[in-house]
Amino acid sequence: MVRVDSGGILNGALLRAGLVDELSLLISPGLVGGTPPRSVFVAPDLTSAGGVINLRLTHMEKVRGDVVWLRYEVVKKGN
Repeated sequence: MVRVDSGGILNGALLRAGLVDELSLLISPGLVGGTPPRSVFVAPDLTSAGGVINLRLTHMEKVRGDVVWLRYEVVKKGN
């Protein structure tokens, strides 16, 4: 098992290469503004629904105040 904490470019490359089994997100409530596009996963725009990577929720927990921890399994094609 390898844990990767990185930006959208590496996250997107690993995800599109099929090397991600689990996605762990900490959601901290707070709104910020700005104009630059940012993404957790940087990848080419989808041209069809076939490019969507489906996730299955495996864990949900409220931690420290209003922070929520979500864990998802990446659903591999054919499963």
